[in-house]
Amino acid sequence: MNRFLPHPDYAEDQPYSRTILTTHVLHRGANLGAALGALYGGARFGLSAHARKSPLAASVVRGAGVGVVAASGLVAVALSWRMYGKQEIEWQDRSWRLLENKPQNKIDEWSASGALVGGVLGGVKKGLGWRGVTGGAGIGSVVGIVSWVAYNQLRGKEEQTKVAGNSEKGIVKS
Repeated sequence: MNRFLPHPDYAEDQPYSRTILTTHVLHRGANLGAALGALYGGARFGLSAHARKSPLAASVVRGAGVGVVAASGLVAVALSWRMYGKQEIEWQDRSWRLLENKPQNKIDEWSASGALVGGVLGGVKKGLGWRGVTGGAGIGSVVGIVSWVAYNQLRGKEEQTKVAGNSEKGIVKS
Protein backbone atom coordinates (compact mmCIF):
# COMPACT_ATOMS: atom_id res chain seq x y z
CA MET A 1 0.00 0.00 0.00
CA ASN A 2 2.93 2.33 0.66
CA ARG A 3 3.82 2.36 -3.06
CA PHE A 4 0.58 4.04 -4.05
CA LEU A 5 -0.06 6.43 -1.17
CA PRO A 6 1.99 9.33 0.17
CA HIS A 7 3.87 8.60 3.39
CA PRO A 8 5.12 11.75 5.09
CA ASP A 9 7.75 11.93 7.81
CA TYR A 10 5.24 12.69 10.57
CA ALA A 11 1.93 11.01 11.40
CA GLU A 12 0.06 14.30 11.74
CA ASP A 13 0.80 15.02 8.07
CA GLN A 14 -0.62 11.68 6.82
CA PRO A 15 -3.27 12.27 4.12
CA TYR A 16 -6.04 9.74 3.34
CA SER A 17 -5.77 8.29 6.84
CA ARG A 18 -9.37 7.05 6.99
CA THR A 19 -9.10 5.44 3.57
CA ILE A 20 -5.81 3.73 4.46
CA LEU A 21 -7.06 2.31 7.74
CA THR A 22 -10.42 1.25 6.32
CA THR A 23 -8.79 -0.48 3.35
CA HIS A 24 -6.39 -2.32 5.63
CA VAL A 25 -9.13 -3.50 7.99
CA LEU A 26 -11.40 -4.64 5.14
CA HIS A 27 -8.47 -6.48 3.55
CA ARG A 28 -7.69 -8.35 6.76
CA GLY A 29 -11.39 -9.09 7.29
CA ALA A 30 -11.57 -10.57 3.81
CA ASN A 31 -8.55 -12.76 4.59
CA LEU A 32 -10.14 -14.04 7.78
CA GLY A 33 -13.51 -14.58 6.11
CA ALA A 34 -11.93 -16.48 3.22
CA ALA A 35 -10.05 -18.82 5.54
CA LEU A 36 -13.06 -19.52 7.75
CA GLY A 37 -15.44 -19.78 4.79
CA ALA A 38 -13.16 -22.22 2.99
CA LEU A 39 -13.00 -24.39 6.12
CA TYR A 40 -16.79 -24.25 6.38
CA GLY A 41 -17.19 -25.16 2.70
CA GLY A 42 -14.87 -28.14 3.11
CA ALA A 43 -16.62 -29.33 6.26
CA ARG A 44 -20.04 -28.90 4.64
CA PHE A 45 -18.87 -30.98 1.68
CA GLY A 46 -17.77 -33.75 4.02
CA LEU A 47 -20.88 -33.75 6.17
CA SER A 48 -23.72 -33.08 3.73
CA ALA A 49 -24.80 -35.38 0.91
CA HIS A 50 -26.47 -32.41 -0.79
CA ALA A 51 -23.18 -30.48 -0.87
CA ARG A 52 -21.42 -33.44 -2.53
CA LYS A 53 -23.44 -32.91 -5.71
CA SER A 54 -20.81 -30.37 -6.77
CA PRO A 55 -17.01 -30.81 -6.58
CA LEU A 56 -15.09 -30.13 -3.37
CA ALA A 57 -13.27 -27.16 -4.92
CA ALA A 58 -16.56 -25.48 -5.83
CA SER A 59 -17.89 -25.96 -2.31
CA VAL A 60 -14.71 -24.51 -0.78
CA VAL A 61 -14.67 -21.52 -3.13
CA ARG A 62 -18.36 -20.77 -2.58
CA GLY A 63 -17.90 -20.97 1.19
CA ALA A 64 -14.90 -18.67 0.97
CA GLY A 65 -16.91 -16.18 -1.11
CA VAL A 66 -19.67 -15.97 1.44
CA GLY A 67 -17.07 -15.76 4.22
CA VAL A 68 -15.32 -12.82 2.51
CA VAL A 69 -18.55 -10.83 2.24
CA ALA A 70 -19.74 -11.66 5.77
CA ALA A 71 -16.41 -10.97 7.48
CA SER A 72 -15.85 -7.76 5.52
CA GLY A 73 -19.23 -6.52 6.70
CA LEU A 74 -18.49 -7.47 10.29
CA VAL A 75 -15.08 -5.80 10.39
CA ALA A 76 -16.52 -2.66 8.77
CA VAL A 77 -19.00 -2.41 11.63
CA ALA A 78 -16.24 -3.18 14.15
CA LEU A 79 -13.99 -0.46 12.69
CA SER A 80 -16.82 2.06 12.81
CA TRP A 81 -17.52 1.15 16.42
CA ARG A 82 -13.85 1.21 17.43
CA MET A 83 -12.99 4.51 15.76
CA TYR A 84 -16.27 6.33 16.45
CA GLY A 85 -15.56 9.76 17.91
CA LYS A 86 -11.78 9.47 17.53
CA GLN A 87 -9.84 12.54 16.54
CA GLU A 88 -8.25 12.82 13.11
CA ILE A 89 -4.75 12.46 14.59
CA GLU A 90 -5.65 8.97 15.85
CA TRP A 91 -6.68 7.92 12.34
CA GLN A 92 -3.50 9.50 10.98
CA ASP A 93 -1.29 7.79 13.55
CA ARG A 94 -2.71 4.33 12.91
CA SER A 95 -2.54 4.68 9.13
CA TRP A 96 0.97 6.19 9.30
CA ARG A 97 2.17 3.24 11.38
CA LEU A 98 0.67 0.82 8.83
CA LEU A 99 2.58 2.50 6.02
CA GLU A 100 5.76 2.59 8.11
CA ASN A 101 5.64 -1.16 8.81
CA LYS A 102 7.67 -2.75 5.98
CA PRO A 103 6.71 -6.39 6.67
CA GLN A 104 3.04 -5.37 6.73
CA ASN A 105 3.45 -3.65 3.37
CA LYS A 106 5.01 -6.80 1.90
CA ILE A 107 2.14 -8.91 3.25
CA ASP A 108 -0.31 -6.46 1.67
CA GLU A 109 1.47 -6.68 -1.69
CA TRP A 110 1.61 -10.47 -1.73
CA SER A 111 -1.96 -10.76 -0.50
CA ALA A 112 -3.30 -8.33 -3.10
CA SER A 113 -1.39 -10.12 -5.86
CA GLY A 114 -2.83 -13.45 -4.76
CA ALA A 115 -6.31 -11.94 -4.59
CA LEU A 116 -6.01 -10.67 -8.15
CA VAL A 117 -4.94 -14.06 -9.49
CA GLY A 118 -7.51 -15.92 -7.39
CA GLY A 119 -10.32 -13.58 -8.40
CA VAL A 120 -9.56 -14.08 -12.08
CA LEU A 121 -9.38 -17.86 -11.66
CA GLY A 122 -12.59 -17.89 -9.61
CA GLY A 123 -14.37 -15.82 -12.27
CA VAL A 124 -13.34 -18.16 -15.08
CA LYS A 125 -15.24 -21.13 -13.66
CA LYS A 126 -18.83 -21.03 -14.85
CA GLY A 127 -21.64 -21.56 -12.39
CA LEU A 128 -19.97 -20.06 -9.33
CA GLY A 129 -21.10 -16.46 -9.91
CA TRP A 130 -20.12 -13.75 -7.45
CA ARG A 131 -19.14 -16.36 -4.87
CA GLY A 132 -16.55 -17.73 -7.30
CA VAL A 133 -14.94 -14.35 -7.86
CA THR A 134 -14.96 -13.28 -4.20
CA GLY A 135 -14.06 -16.75 -2.95
CA GLY A 136 -11.24 -17.09 -5.46
CA ALA A 137 -9.94 -13.65 -4.52
CA GLY A 138 -10.16 -14.48 -0.83
CA ILE A 139 -8.41 -17.82 -1.16
CA GLY A 140 -5.81 -16.20 -3.41
CA SER A 141 -5.13 -13.52 -0.80
CA VAL A 142 -4.66 -16.14 1.91
CA VAL A 143 -2.35 -18.11 -0.39
CA GLY A 144 -0.44 -14.87 -0.99
CA ILE A 145 0.07 -14.37 2.74
CA VAL A 146 1.17 -17.96 3.27
CA SER A 147 3.54 -17.65 0.29
CA TRP A 148 5.06 -14.48 1.74
CA VAL A 149 5.60 -16.18 5.10
CA ALA A 150 7.29 -19.18 3.42
CA TYR A 151 9.44 -16.91 1.23
CA ASN A 152 10.38 -14.76 4.20
CA GLN A 153 11.36 -17.80 6.26
CA LEU A 154 13.56 -19.18 3.49
CA ARG A 155 15.14 -15.81 2.81
CA GLY A 156 15.67 -15.25 6.53
CA LYS A 157 17.60 -18.51 6.90
CA GLU A 158 19.85 -17.61 3.98
CA GLU A 159 20.59 -14.20 5.51
CA GLN A 160 21.26 -15.78 8.91
CA THR A 161 23.70 -18.17 7.27
CA LYS A 162 25.55 -15.29 5.61
CA VAL A 163 25.73 -13.33 8.86
CA ALA A 164 27.06 -16.34 10.73
CA GLY A 165 29.86 -16.64 8.15
CA ASN A 166 29.24 -20.30 7.50
CA SER A 167 27.59 -20.09 4.09
CA GLU A 168 29.42 -23.12 2.66
CA LYS A 169 27.88 -25.60 5.05
CA GLY A 170 24.56 -23.79 5.44
CA ILE A 171 24.56 -24.30 9.18
CA VAL A 172 23.62 -21.45 11.45
CA LYS A 173 24.96 -21.57 14.99
CA SER A 174 22.79 -19.97 17.64
